Amino acid sequence: MKKQKKGTAPKWLIALALLAFSFSTTDSILAQTEPESIPLAEITPENIGDLELLHWFGQGAFSGQIAQPADGQTLAAITTSGVALFNGEDGKQVGFIPIGLEPTALSISPDGSTLAIVVNYPTGDLGGFMGLPVYNRQIQLYSLPDGEKKGKAIQDLGECADSNIWDIAFTPDGTQLIFEKKHGGDDDRIFCRISLTTGKLTGTLKLDQPTGMAISPSGETVAVIAEQSNKVAIYDSKNFELIHDYEFSFPSTNWPQLLFSPSGRAVAVRTLTDDDPESYTLQVWDIANGETIYSGIPALAFDQEYDQYDMITCFEVSQDLRTIYLGTQFGQVAILDVGSGKLEKQIGTFTWTANSLTGNPGGETSHETSAMVKIILLSSDEKTLIASEDLTTYGQSGSIHIFQIPAGKEVFSFQGSAAGSESLGIAFSPDSSQIALAGAKDGKVEIYHSGDGQVDMELEGHTQTVNQVAFSPDGKMIATGSDDNTIRLWDAQTGRPIRTLSGHQGRVTRIAFSPDSTWLISGADDNTIRRWNAADGKTLETLNLGDENWRVDFLDILNDNTSVVYRISKYPSPFIGFLQEQILWNTQSGESKTIGGSNTSITQFDSGKELFSGYSNSGRVVGKLQDNGSMAITASFNSPYGNGALSLPAIAPNQQLVVSGNGFGLHAWDISGKEINFLGLVGTNQPIPSYGNEYLFSPDGKYLAYTSGGVAYLMGIPSK
Repeated sequence: MKKQKKGTAPKWLIALALLAFSFSTTDSILAQTEPESIPLAEITPENIGDLELLHWFGQGAFSGQIAQPADGQTLAAITTSGVALFNGEDGKQVGFIPIGLEPTALSISPDGSTLAIVVNYPTGDLGGFMGLPVYNRQIQLYSLPDGEKKGKAIQDLGECADSNIWDIAFTPDGTQLIFEKKHGGDDDRIFCRISLTTGKLTGTLKLDQPTGMAISPSGETVAVIAEQSNKVAIYDSKNFELIHDYEFSFPSTNWPQLLFSPSGRAVAVRTLTDDDPESYTLQVWDIANGETIYSGIPALAFDQEYDQYDMITCFEVSQDLRTIYLGTQFGQVAILDVGSGKLEKQIGTFTWTANSLTGNPGGETSHETSAMVKIILLSSDEKTLIASEDLTTYGQSGSIHIFQIPAGKEVFSFQGSAAGSESLGIAFSPDSSQIALAGAKDGKVEIYHSGDGQVDMELEGHTQTVNQVAFSPDGKMIATGSDDNTIRLWDAQTGRPIRTLSGHQGRVTRIAFSPDSTWLISGADDNTIRRWNAADGKTLETLNLGDENWRVDFLDILNDNTSVVYRISKYPSPFIGFLQEQILWNTQSGESKTIGGSNTSITQFDSGKELFSGYSNSGRVVGKLQDNGSMAITASFNSPYGNGALSLPAIAPNQQLVVSGNGFGLHAWDISGKEINFLGLVGTNQPIPSYGNEYLFSPDGKYLAYTSGGVAYLMGIPSK
């Protein structure tokens, strides 16, 4: 758990209905401090502008971006909330640099003493490219191996600002940094060099459009290739003078891809051939003398599912230039012998289990799919190879693998703390004093004290990821539903396991307690919903959903202690799209009726279960479920900023406030009157991701929590 350092109070600006972010990012960032309990006010439409970040939990998922100094002592890995530091010998985590946002690039100085991180902080203003939010791009420096911050952040990027920085490297003498600007207001493409001493630009290289760009991780050179060109230009980083001009022996293409080896010994171009079916060519040059090391079509596998050949995503070359280590799009790590031009050995195949319906063919509820290799690092003694998986579209936390060379044996691997393709599960205790966090790969659930952010207890017993956690309304039990097909009940006071509920034949995705805490309900990927007796764990009913591959997306029990509302979905194919059903099930009579039709989908009830929030064809909605199962919509709303979809909304217990978010930030609406009133974008005292997967108010209305990128954020308003 990380506790954030307090910053300045935010400002509630109504101009353009925007609440500006106000925080200092120059001298300190999310520093760890001793936890403290702060008296909080109930969150209302009148005071939501004073919302502050209280605590955040977890480190998130690995992005796949890693760096290691020449001595191999420390490995730095970007996560969705900062940078994790590992011992390069045994892979054990030795530190964490909390940022609050996912850095976009990192590099380690040649002597291994300094880590540079690129971070994009939101300013709270609009008006960037196409009216999007404006960000302050800055470069932060940290000492290694302790991870302590060094000096002030470099923020004056001059003409090289106004663009995300995806590539950065120290110069060989360690006194300057090389980075790129690929986009921006004038859409320039520029290589930039900046001094660590003065924080000012010392040189730039402007490029013609359109051009592919790459920076050597060693910081010695930069590479350029133009579309439909058969030449690769190599410039030194000292004064941006042309030192090599390599000719590509394969036909020119609109999409040539430049790749540098992490050591900086070689540069490569990957492109499609004109063969049918298409395969990928690779040409690799020695940076030192410009000679070709390899030119050919590696014998990579053809994937029937994606109807294409595998593609090289990263590579490294041995010091004697006789061996090339390849990482591919379909999760392969292979060794290529330069002399024969043949793949000598395959030492790794990376996969992960995708649970997203849209990510799986034929409506399958889970699917084993390949994990793209992001980066390959070869140790200086060439006895160890490190390969990292890319963070996927569906949120899978990538792994970092360590191999012995030349045997190719995997020594160990380590993963981020986040779950697979589902978002983290969060839940408040009935008295709001605790917040539970589920989603760790090892099946562990952590219970935190809301006031000071300290860990109260850990629930250990599940063998796979827990998808949802719930407190019983009487506060005596905690229920967890897991990928291991079981539900577990725990004593909410001690964390002691009470019993395991077994019977589901698929991963349990949804659980809910009855209002009187005597029974609970669960939905799983085995096409069933089960009702359980909380006292003895016996099954009371099993509701079969049919022979289709249905996913239970929503599940709750109404205040009558009898009626269950659930929503199920399936995704037969991209041609058909989502099919959805929303049902009101009377557990006593067995009667089921469809509610909402295809127009309104419930995603959450308020803590009193009087109002629901959800979505419809026209946007996000708030409404009331009638006794007869009809749905009375109180308000319908959309974001006034951009056309990006809002996340799932949440209603405050006082029924005066609803929140949601998109790429522009956290939105708030007043729903206490006859008409819904947009209050603005809500900033906090510290930088946090612009929006989350799920928002949740505590039962007392004093806390607002949400999850994003495998991290849970807890916000509140200190009493004045």
